[in-house]
Amino acid sequence: MVIHVDTPRNNFTMKPFVVHCRSKEELRSKFKSQDMNGDGKLSKNEIKKVFKDLGSSSGFYRANRAMHRADSDHNGYVDINDDKELEGLVQYAYQRGYKV
Repeated sequence: MVIHVDTPRNNFTMKPFVVHCRSKEELRSKFKSQDMNGDGKLSKNEIKKVFKDLGSSSGFYRANRAMHRADSDHNGYVDINDDKELEGLVQYAYQRGYKV
C-alpha cells in the first residue's frame, strides 16, 4: 500500500489511508450483515450475494475464490467471528477493487 502525503507548510494529510481503512471497515460490515440465519458463518451463497450487491457480474466465481482464500478450516463457511477468516474475505474483496 502506498500512502501519499501532502506536506505544504508542514501540514500533512493521510486521506488515502483513512479512505482505505473506512472502505475495509465498510466491507467488513457488509459481509457481516449477510449472515441471514445468524449462525456466525457465511455460506458461499451469502458471500455471492455480497459480491452481486457490490456490482460483480461473476458473483459465483468471486464467492468461490473468496471462500478458497478465507475458509482456513475448510468447513465450507467463513466464520465472521474468526478475525483471520473475516479479514481474508475482506482483503480478497478489497484487493479486487470492491468498495462500499
